[in-house]
Amino acid sequence: MKTAFTEALTQLSNRMPRAVRDIEILRVSALLEGEDYADSAESARKAALAWAKRRAGRALPKAAWNLQDFDLPVGGRSSTAVRIENEALDLWALRAEDPDKDVAGRVWSTEIVIGGEVGRRPHVSLRLVVSTTESHFSIEPHVPGPVLQMINAPGLIRGARRLTSEPVTIQTENDAEDLCDHLEDPERRLPIFVVALPDGDGNPVINTAMLAKATAGLARVALVSAELTWVLTKRFGKYRSVFNGGVRAYLRGFSATDDPFRHRLFLETDLRKTGGAIACLRSLRALAAEASISETRLGKDVLDFASVRTASRKLRKTNLADRAAPDEELLQTAEELVESLELQVEEKDKEIDGYIAEVEAAEDRAHAAEQENRSLLSRVRHLQAALVDGGEAPTEEPPLPQEWPEFTDWLDQTYPDKVLLTPAARRMARSPEFEDVTLVARSIAWLATVQHDRRINGGGSLRDVQVENGILNSPCGGDTYATDWKGRRYDVDWHVKTGGNVRDPKRCLRIYYFWEPETQQTVIDHLPSHRRTSAT
Repeated sequence: MKTAFTEALTQLSNRMPRAVRDIEILRVSALLEGEDYADSAESARKAALAWAKRRAGRALPKAAWNLQDFDLPVGGRSSTAVRIENEALDLWALRAEDPDKDVAGRVWSTEIVIGGEVGRRPHVSLRLVVSTTESHFSIEPHVPGPVLQMINAPGLIRGARRLTSEPVTIQTENDAEDLCDHLEDPERRLPIFVVALPDGDGNPVINTAMLAKATAGLARVALVSAELTWVLTKRFGKYRSVFNGGVRAYLRGFSATDDPFRHRLFLETDLRKTGGAIACLRSLRALAAEASISETRLGKDVLDFASVRTASRKLRKTNLADRAAPDEELLQTAEELVESLELQVEEKDKEIDGYIAEVEAAEDRAHAAEQENRSLLSRVRHLQAALVDGGEAPTEEPPLPQEWPEFTDWLDQTYPDKVLLTPAARRMARSPEFEDVTLVARSIAWLATVQHDRRINGGGSLRDVQVENGILNSPCGGDTYATDWKGRRYDVDWHVKTGGNVRDPKRCLRIYYFWEPETQQTVIDHLPSHRRTSAT
């Protein structure tokens, strides 16, 4: 129940400026090609500087092109580099900040570290981080330009295989067998998106060139002709293969005995639906970016700029002390070190906040999975009891809920295998302002019966279908948004709604949902009122 106290606090929090948060978008970790290690490292560093130059706001200083330390703050953006160079180590790090061209207050930071031990193949790591005050943040990840430039020259290697920004076409049976070996390689770290070409014209349903470019360094894209998909089916079985124009995302750790549902499959029939191919691209790009963070370790596979800067300051202070430099120079270096450490602590605090949010999201997924499991187990036991008694399966459904506290129990008991709530939707259903809980329940019953049957068996379009008088089922259109469900990204692209331009939260019904084709379930992400966005 809301009180005057909680309403006053809500109004106050709405007027207060939102805190800036750092969100890590993606990471790239690779080795540089080329037998002349110093030349490869210099070529990659110059490529990164050429890219940063276009975003710096003005010309980079001479020290930048000499690959030495520099700091160039220019009106809301900055470009900074440090270098650690001695007999054992040659490490160069760049951070380039760039305000978003379309969204005020959103700032992109690209951190690039190139080098390593002298005499060994240079390592490249890149982090893309965004600072924003947005409460609802959603983008389609794309690797920054330096990755594409370094792939072209001097070249990047990951796991003894060259990285590419183009899809690789599997042309022979030997190529297909090599792909299968790579899929099962326990040392593989990058996801592999296998696109099965359809019969006939042989053209992929999705834009594979765009996918390969957006995920270069994060994933590999392979095109398999219809004639060669049998190699995957023979090796892994039809439940773990991909064919008939479909697309499958093979994650790290795949094997012929792995859970097939862990490796997301997009069927050709769904890809050819309106918006299906675009939604697939968005999901795969998000998956590649998320895997790049979860499958790499900060401080080992990928270095952050703050750590390199602090190490550089410490090393400089030690060198000055060893050669008994003047006190004034030592003091200045110490102040720079303190400032660097303070900035590093501040950045680490923001990172910790991000990790806490990830842990909370994981806990939400675990609770949702436990609830779904309990509901399904209860249904199985009812069916088993009916079989033991020699009777038919119970068909009588529980009565519709009359109060909101009854709602989630009713849904879990009635349609546990057909309609699910995300953790966010489950929280929203506890005590919403919308008054007619039975109307929401009737709408969900329609989703679990009419909508569910048409999805599986056909029987007509679902666009603007009347659920009951004054209630429509419609595509979200421009209100479509992305959400995470069980570790995957989906587009919430349908909603059940009241007709007309009703905005009163007590009478305005909105049930935002998406269809999960693999499990053939309707997943509700927001209910029962109109979703607030940055525009509303």
